[in-house]
Amino acid sequence: MPSPANQDLILVGGGHSHCLVLRMLAMQPIPGVRITLVSPEPRSPYSGMLPGLIAGHYSLQQTHVDLYRLCLATGARFVQAAVTHIDNKHRQLQLSDGSLLGYDWLSLDVGATPDLSPLGTDLPEQVVAVKPVSSFYARWTQWINDNQGTLLAVVGGGAGGTEMVLAIAEYYRQHRKMIQLSLISGSTLLPGYPPGVRRKMQARLQQYGIDVLENTVVENQNGNLMANGQPLDRHKILWCTGVRGIPLFEQCELACDERGFVRVNQTLQSLSDTRVFAAGDCAAFPQPLPKAGVYAVRQAKTLAHNLRASIQGQPLKPYRPQRRFLSLLSAGGKDAVASRGGGTPSLAGPMIWRWKDRIDQTFMRKFDTELPPMPTATANPDALHCAGCGAKVGSESLGNALSTLQPHINPGIEAGVDAADDAAVIQWPADHKLVQSLDFFPAFIDEPYRFGRIAALHSLSDLYAMNATPHSALANITLSWNHPRLQGRDMTRLMAGAMYELNQAKCTLVGGHTIEGPQMAAGFTVNGSASPDTLWHKKGARPGDVIILTKPVGSGVQLAAMMHGKKLRGHWLASTLDILLQSNRPAQQAMSRNTVHACTDITGFGLLGHLYEICSQSQVSMAIDIPSVPLLPGTLELIQEGVTSTLSEANRQILMQCQYDDAINDEVLTALCDPQTSGGLVFCIPAAQQDGALQQLAINGVNSTVIGKVLVKDEKNAASIFIN
Repeated sequence: MPSPANQDLILVGGGHSHCLVLRMLAMQPIPGVRITLVSPEPRSPYSGMLPGLIAGHYSLQQTHVDLYRLCLATGARFVQAAVTHIDNKHRQLQLSDGSLLGYDWLSLDVGATPDLSPLGTDLPEQVVAVKPVSSFYARWTQWINDNQGTLLAVVGGGAGGTEMVLAIAEYYRQHRKMIQLSLISGSTLLPGYPPGVRRKMQARLQQYGIDVLENTVVENQNGNLMANGQPLDRHKILWCTGVRGIPLFEQCELACDERGFVRVNQTLQSLSDTRVFAAGDCAAFPQPLPKAGVYAVRQAKTLAHNLRASIQGQPLKPYRPQRRFLSLLSAGGKDAVASRGGGTPSLAGPMIWRWKDRIDQTFMRKFDTELPPMPTATANPDALHCAGCGAKVGSESLGNALSTLQPHINPGIEAGVDAADDAAVIQWPADHKLVQSLDFFPAFIDEPYRFGRIAALHSLSDLYAMNATPHSALANITLSWNHPRLQGRDMTRLMAGAMYELNQAKCTLVGGHTIEGPQMAAGFTVNGSASPDTLWHKKGARPGDVIILTKPVGSGVQLAAMMHGKKLRGHWLASTLDILLQSNRPAQQAMSRNTVHACTDITGFGLLGHLYEICSQSQVSMAIDIPSVPLLPGTLELIQEGVTSTLSEANRQILMQCQYDDAINDEVLTALCDPQTSGGLVFCIPAAQQDGALQQLAINGVNSTVIGKVLVKDEKNAASIFIN
């Protein structure tokens, strides 16, 4: 049995310091501490390789840390959300998804935001801030794809702006496109760098034909950008100068400096709360430091030690920034300029770029091929856990979690979750059918809020597949063995997520049961109401019907990739989770205005398995057009790497009821048999209603696809499904 946790350490931000801290703490875990990383994006950019990414030397994957994979490998939980408020008094975070996340210890590594104050509050639309880096690349890609102009200026003559303008020039050189580039600096070029570095970088700017404007101030005058009083007429202006603290710190009670950065002492602790640490660009040190990634990397070791020492009541170590550091500036092509300062000569050329490339690639391998092995649960011989009613979660933890819930209340509920009765009491209309379903499964992600949402949606899907209106639900929850305080936090987040979806569906939570166990799990018994003449069934499909599918398939493969560790791709998983969080309610509402001969939701038996159920119930056959079946990103790639769900082999038995050409890839057949969680709906409708149905689904925000048609069943042919 795994050792229970009794404290929560939350790392906010996927910056360089936190990525390294996760590795360090995974190699030597802190007993009794559960670590959670919170970040709005599943990938974190490595700033040192951003110029190479823009220039075309690297791919997006090479330059970004996959935070899902990193957390999986280091045993940390990952919450994909932004923090919108820090409540120091109650030690909890408000997240962008509306949920709360409690903590015992907090570390901040969230970078900085561009200081756009010189431009005023009315920001001209042609100005694009390079930071945050994570969102800049998408905007840059859109710019070059849309061919939005050929006049571009980079404002900021420091290292970041100079590297950026040279990288852009190199990209356009490689693609033989025309562009006029300017680099605008409020002072001299590369202030603070040795004269030799400035001369070498100036020479490369001249080689690319980049116009350099030094001692030039850019201002916003009545919505018009001016440079030293002259109009700055550019199609796009990249802002690479000056940063300040992110808006999060403006409203929290942490002590900050005049630019909004969190003040810390020599041990990286907040001056106003010793349980809060900060590192990287978001921290303001007693002796001001440049906002450079080399400091964030060096701070990681001190941060990891001090987090451990603080939690365990041991002495902390001071962070001592390096006086000098190696500076390697990208110079457009596979070329770089090196300097260590202090009067040492600068070096430049392709050899320096190869040196920089080797250093950067070595750093990134720490989070890719050199990730530590996935942690395994260690047995705790002293941990004894009761069974039977002794396994129930403590009443205080349960009560605190339920006290925050505000369930939607439907008519006819005489006793529900707000009452202390032993069971729910519901009045049911005599002229309606009770449609009831139950689903329950272990958590496939360790993020309770998202898991609660998906578990509720998965359960409600059975009602939508029968055209029933959700009415009420009972919860069945298993929480991992942890300290009651942590169990309360998990229960609060899980039920907040579930309640969000139940309330969206106007489904009243009327009660449930909660126990402890080795793994978090959740399920719901859902009750729906339907008029007898409007119910949908699996029987009723007719020859000539078209088959409409409302969600891509492949979630089983994507979730199985988490078990394979290094085969997981965070951006694929993030896309999958977004699909799983799409309710089938809009699809049901759109199709309720059409003639639906048969319907089912795609879950554990996979697409082919559930289509076969319709064939059997309706006594028909089907023809499926493979190119029309939508797949989740990366599904076929993962299957080719040997990733499949544990239920996949059993599901493939359905292929005995199918007829297909030997030329069809086996990976495709595996995807069609892949078990789905919170999958889409399949409708069989008259072909004459196809266009209207697809249009109504689109109006309701549902991406749907016609994947085949219903055929007359040939009693002489053993096949029920023909795959083309």
